[in-house]
Amino acid sequence: MCGFVLAFSKGAPAPLLARRLAAMEAAIRHRGPDEAGRREIGPVAIAHCRLAIIDLDGGKQPMASRDGRLWLAFNGEIYNFREIRRELEALGRRFEETSDTEVLLQAWQQWGAACLPRLNGMFAFVLYDAEQGTVTAARDRFGEKPLYVCETDDGLYLASELKALLAAGVAERRVHPAALGSFLTLGFVAGEQAILRNVRRLAPGHLLTYAPRSGLVQRRWYEPPWPTEELDDAQALAERSLDLLRDAVRLRLIADVPVGCFLSGGVDSSAVVALAAEASAGPVETFSVGFADPRYDERPHARFVAERFGTRHHEFVLEPQSIEVLERIAWHADEPFADQAALPTWFLSELTRRHVKVALSGDGGDEVFAGYDVYRSHALSERVRRLPRPVRTAAVAGLRALAPAARARALGLLRLARNIEDAALPAAERFIAKQQTVFRDAFLDRHARGPAACRASRHAVFAALRRPGLTPLGAMAAWQQRVSLPDDMLHKVDRMSMAHGLEVRAPFLDHRLAELMNRAAFAAKMQGGRQKFVLRRALERHLPAEFLWRPKQGFRVPLGHWFKDDLAGFLRDRLLAPRALIHAVLRRGVVETLLAEHARGRRDWGAALWALLMFELWARACGLTAEDLAADA
Repeated sequence: MCGFVLAFSKGAPAPLLARRLAAMEAAIRHRGPDEAGRREIGPVAIAHCRLAIIDLDGGKQPMASRDGRLWLAFNGEIYNFREIRRELEALGRRFEETSDTEVLLQAWQQWGAACLPRLNGMFAFVLYDAEQGTVTAARDRFGEKPLYVCETDDGLYLASELKALLAAGVAERRVHPAALGSFLTLGFVAGEQAILRNVRRLAPGHLLTYAPRSGLVQRRWYEPPWPTEELDDAQALAERSLDLLRDAVRLRLIADVPVGCFLSGGVDSSAVVALAAEASAGPVETFSVGFADPRYDERPHARFVAERFGTRHHEFVLEPQSIEVLERIAWHADEPFADQAALPTWFLSELTRRHVKVALSGDGGDEVFAGYDVYRSHALSERVRRLPRPVRTAAVAGLRALAPAARARALGLLRLARNIEDAALPAAERFIAKQQTVFRDAFLDRHARGPAACRASRHAVFAALRRPGLTPLGAMAAWQQRVSLPDDMLHKVDRMSMAHGLEVRAPFLDHRLAELMNRAAFAAKMQGGRQKFVLRRALERHLPAEFLWRPKQGFRVPLGHWFKDDLAGFLRDRLLAPRALIHAVLRRGVVETLLAEHARGRRDWGAALWALLMFELWARACGLTAEDLAADA
């Protein structure tokens, strides 16, 4: 696990290129605190920051082929590198070390881009061919590892994080309307366009090539299978998926440093811990974060799993005062990012890094096994929408009238009212509405300013929902795997863990498992209306029924309550400051209204206020001005 940067001169003077590379490297040093390497090869300069996991004495980068033609910088892990190495040795290739980096380099020499489907891993890498004068970059199937691309008149720049391009002065300090629009609706920047105008992300499963004559060319090398729903035997799926998950865990335990597991107490992380304990010679190290408020705390479930499998268990309790690290989180997040789970993930990563260098997580389990509430609520919404409209209207009005006096139950009543309203929408539009967790279109059409007012750009990320032939549930699964997984879930885990020099591996994102479950019928995955039915059935030999079949709690942060009590002053100070940058996106009067309505319990604006706060902190960390945010779309 590492970070890298590359600068290709199209005419930039050598001293300028060197300064830019040094600034880029310094900005991502946290990703690889163990060692750094830098090389200049003709018009190209590459720098690499290493977190040493495999072959601690070898694997130094940038790594050159024996003939000096190819230069590789690599971020990630190839879990099946030993099998690929044996195949290459059978073809006559010889190795000088035991790193997966050398395996990747020789695999490319042997097969070129055809090596990519052979790789089981998470990765982003860049190759410079000194003979051809070309740059090639690739990203893993699901987007576990990031890669940003910026082309200017005098150079091409690639980096593991956007902040490196800002530090080099090559990224424009102006927001892109489509990216800002997706953030203000979803809480994260979705798609290939980064938040800054002249920066793009290499899409998951894509390969990029740059040659001076032909310029940048991007093509897909892997596409997650669209849900086909052809397999409907839940028991057979349970047995096969458990075999694949067991092997995925085994592969991800391979390391030359200590490995542990995140343990939330949910089914996904518990499955990983169970299989890791089965495969490990000694006790597994497990790590949890929770809250003092029992309504949000899953630590008792995590302790149960830890005791059952004899792990060495560690915990951290998140309090409102923990929000003091938000400026650091906003900077490390790289782009405006409002997933509330970034806060506990930050502290979980910090705690874990004190004990181990690698952690296995349950990320991807909900996307692969149909674990989100939206799958179950789809059937409920279909029933609710058959009720007469006057009945639904009256129910919504009643719930909203009750909420201000309900105190602890107020936010739940408001969410129920919104769900009843949403039931009137067609399935695709209802799903879009549920994903718009920050602001909805009607609100932004009335109140957004500058680039944020560009409504058309806010719907581009939902194209997968309208693919012909997909069922509503299949469309939801495709969107989650192709959009929210890489741009929200995996973005969060990568940035928060790498801020502490911790590598996180996700067994549920083994492509063999994901491909199997995308062929499974939702009738099997949700048999009897139970989310993740196949996974729960698969784990019945490892965990008791009362644990496996309990209702899903989810990993929630009590921000709505904190913003009404402990953090109300903190929030107002940031969002109503005289020179607050968020006022270039929403007028000060609108922000005041949101704060007042939330404080009085009239509306639950917790997610929206968190998003505004994180945007404010991110914009300041990047040195943006009100003029940068107010520029015309």
